[in-house]
Amino acid sequence: MKLKALAALVLLAAAPVVEAKTCKLTPKQVVTQFLHEFYIEKKVRSSFEKWVDPGYIQHNPYAQTGREPAINFLEKFMADNPGQKSDIRRIIADGNLVAAHSHGWNENGTPAEKRGFAVVDMFRVEGCKVMEHWDVLQPVPEAAANTNTMF
Repeated sequence: MKLKALAALVLLAAAPVVEAKTCKLTPKQVVTQFLHEFYIEKKVRSSFEKWVDPGYIQHNPYAQTGREPAINFLEKFMADNPGQKSDIRRIIADGNLVAAHSHGWNENGTPAEKRGFAVVDMFRVEGCKVMEHWDVLQPVPEAAANTNTMF
């Protein structure tokens, strides 16, 4: 009986290790899906839990680093600003770095909030996870010096 148990342990130990699935998406595809779920569908928690690493590094000086602090901040922001909208205009990738240029505005806000901001979010992606984030925002002015638009 001990011999059979020992043989079973040896067979288990010799069994091939099942490797974790590797990401079959490009970094641009990861960010595109993440931003669509987050910005457009407004699924803050599920999009972050699916696409963002728990050790997420945040470079915005007004936000804490880490996935859970981002979720907490953004869930509250979305709840407090139900008129918040985003339109993703372009997504550009260079290796594992991805930049998204979008227009964000609040339909229920002041005139300036209704004009909104031009936003560039930059991400570093590893596997199928967003690991790091930078962003820059520029308010859309009431009047522009040219007719080219910011988008």
